[in-house]
Amino acid sequence: MENDRVCIDTDVLIDNLRNRGKTVEYLLTLEEQKVTFATTTINAFELFYGAYKTKKMENIESVKKLLERLVVFEFDTEASEIAGKILAKLADEGKMIDFRDALIGAIVLVNDYVILTRNVKHFKKIPGLRIIEPP
Repeated sequence: MENDRVCIDTDVLIDNLRNRGKTVEYLLTLEEQKVTFATTTINAFELFYGAYKTKKMENIESVKKLLERLVVFEFDTEASEIAGKILAKLADEGKMIDFRDALIGAIVLVNDYVILTRNVKHFKKIPGLRIIEPP
């Protein structure tokens, strides 16, 4: 893989938390290649929301432990501007995506990472965003 800086989207993080074989194996392969893993505060929110909905303390603790192993990028002013620009452009084109995906995409762009996601349908609408899909 040519990019050694990967921001992991919520769907892939959930697969990892659920110990889905192919995803876990793929992440281990990337880890062996010395890839730097990150996620965003938006993804962290989505994980915590899901964990708290289950009302299971072990799920909340699993999210905390996972996030401790990752670089977690903040949604800052620069990402805010880029996300606003992305959503305005997509709205003008009639190609709207979930606003959280725009926030995540902007954070990934600001930090010059590639996003690892299964949600290619939405993220491919963000100009300049580099995307990889897990197996």
